[in-house]
Amino acid sequence: MMSIAFILLVNLIRLLRNTWRSLFKKPPDYVWIEVSGDLPEFERRMGFLRRRLTPGPAPQSLERIRGMLDRTLADGRVKGVVLRVQSLSAGWTALEELRRDISDFRERGGRAVAYLVEADSGSYYLACAADEIFATPLSTLGIVGLRTRVNFLKDALARTGIEAEVIAVSPYKSAGDIFARNDFSKESREQAERLLEGRFKELVDAISRGRKIPAEEVRAKIDRAPYDACRALDAGLLDGVCYEDELPEKLGTDENRAKLAEWGDAQQALKVPYRRAARQRVGLVSLSGTIVRGRSRRLPLPLPLLGSEQAGSESILGALRAAEKNRRVAAVLFHVDSGGGDALASDLIWREVERIRRKKPVVVLMGSAAASGGYYVSAAANHIVARRTTITGSIGVLITRPVATRLYGRLGVNPVSLERGARAGIFDESRRPAADELEVLEEQLRSIYDEFKDRVVRGRGIEVGALESIAGGRVWNGAEARERGLVDELGGFASALRKAAELGGIERLSSETLLKISPPRNSRPTPGELAEVLEVVRASLSDLRAGGVWAARPYEISDGW
Repeated sequence: MMSIAFILLVNLIRLLRNTWRSLFKKPPDYVWIEVSGDLPEFERRMGFLRRRLTPGPAPQSLERIRGMLDRTLADGRVKGVVLRVQSLSAGWTALEELRRDISDFRERGGRAVAYLVEADSGSYYLACAADEIFATPLSTLGIVGLRTRVNFLKDALARTGIEAEVIAVSPYKSAGDIFARNDFSKESREQAERLLEGRFKELVDAISRGRKIPAEEVRAKIDRAPYDACRALDAGLLDGVCYEDELPEKLGTDENRAKLAEWGDAQQALKVPYRRAARQRVGLVSLSGTIVRGRSRRLPLPLPLLGSEQAGSESILGALRAAEKNRRVAAVLFHVDSGGGDALASDLIWREVERIRRKKPVVVLMGSAAASGGYYVSAAANHIVARRTTITGSIGVLITRPVATRLYGRLGVNPVSLERGARAGIFDESRRPAADELEVLEEQLRSIYDEFKDRVVRGRGIEVGALESIAGGRVWNGAEARERGLVDELGGFASALRKAAELGGIERLSSETLLKISPPRNSRPTPGELAEVLEVVRASLSDLRAGGVWAARPYEISDGW
């Protein structure tokens, strides 16, 4: 714990620095802030090899941009920020969160300008939170709408001689459909259409509010997209078209051009915020990616069901226990951004959350998805905060059982097994499962599904009868989940942090309140990073081949551009 004397010394140094900057350093009128990439919620730790493979500045995060906005506003001498939006691949909840931060920045007196280099629906959705929107002359405004596309693999697998037996709790639990079907089931299509329409309405409403255009007119404009910059300006979708070097005149006058500076230069003139002592803090534990057993890991390329980023139960349990043991941590903010994964791994994490909440309150902040296993691990929390566009629910499980009989035949492989035990080969992919083996798997599935529902009933206080109509693998957006009692509040990071502080008895929030908690270092010897990547791929393929019980969501919604 930092002593009061140390904090006083730090603040004295900052006072002298701020006085110098007030007298001799004039900040720009506007600060350029780069908005690009996938905008993870928090700063990511990168290994040596990954830093070498991705040269240049570290990727932007919502945490970093939020800090830039706060520091710009706190200085008191800067008029506002210009958000340079380009190469943006962020999910909708990240964009929703940043829109909330931009709105908060404006409400506190700052001016926000968006400058579009190239814009799809998501980029423009974000830009509509700003006071004004400009674009470069040759940019294209591709607000053509949204879409969901699922690549069904049944026929592709058949060509290799592989099939998949999928057992699910209901047709709504459709994560395994990509292996076993060539198209949506009726239930899955209805669900996907509903989610897509909900997100499209969010896009239309955001444009309507930001540009003061009636919603029906917005829908008509989307149907006529894409637009070149001049047509977008005529349609009222932009406030100006110019190159970057022309922005000073646009934001100022011919006689008094506005001064713009990149963040790296501008921060040299901005005042530095003072530090405050925080005796009690909120511990941040983050779960991101597909939930698996063992350690967290990252794949160089995504795999079906497993994705590319994987949250290992061993790593997440270690971080939660570290938060529990830290005496300065009064509450836990559990950030969950996961479409689910292994049911057993999810249950182990759920148990830890339920156990810890008896000692310290746990608040869940849902990211782009907290569905299936992601919802499982959240259900025991004291309070759940979701974004409107969060994909959640999907309460249910499935079993995937690969069948590679024809593949073995094509390869000329004749598998001969020696077994002891009637069901020793229940997951042997070289043959089809027998009828009694399928019955056993279905019994196992129902048992785990009942346990899943029990976790939700205990954590959310929903009656069993009422739960069945919203479970069975059904997927909801955040707003729908709030209506059904699956989450407590619609909001973002600030809302979740305030609630965690409130439940933990922390009266005053500051920049020192949040404490990031990482899993303890593994005591086992760690191989070189390249060798570790290869081991991760091998372990992931082994997980996929093994089948087992999965709690995974079905699909994603993306831009149509």
